[in-house]
Amino acid sequence: MRISIPIASGILLALVSCTISTDKVERPGEPAIYNVTAEDTEMNHAIRQGKATLPQFLATISKADSTISNPAVKVHYDDGERKEFLWIGDPILEEGQWYGTVDNTPEYTKQVVAGQKVRIDTAIVVDWNYTQNNHLVGGYTVKLLRNRMTPEERAEFDQSTDLIFDR
Repeated sequence: MRISIPIASGILLALVSCTISTDKVERPGEPAIYNVTAEDTEMNHAIRQGKATLPQFLATISKADSTISNPAVKVHYDDGERKEFLWIGDPILEEGQWYGTVDNTPEYTKQVVAGQKVRIDTAIVVDWNYTQNNHLVGGYTVKLLRNRMTPEERAEFDQSTDLIFDR
């Protein structure tokens, strides 16, 4: 089964599915898509980490903290043929429900478009991240994909984000 997973909001790289080796699809004017399989055990572990720690993330971004920026969650969309995961930025709690803005231009799903305000179903959130003092916090799928990049790709990626990636 094909899966599309973006790397990070603001960073805007995406993933599809097929191999553990990074099968990269270039998109002019858009972030690249990296392919993984639904059976990718490392990616599935990263997703489990994101889901397990989501309550901590939501509690953290609910408090005023000027050192935190760019909060986002990665949400699963399924059109029946392909699964695509998109970053939803600036999550905010309104009347007991989370909302945010689609940060990525979808490649496959027609359910949402970039810039659209959407309700966030926390049951389908697979990852989350925010920046604190230039460190990427969370972003388990982002860190995994970054670790799979060639040294040249990683250096270019790091330069484009100006973030510090802790293991």
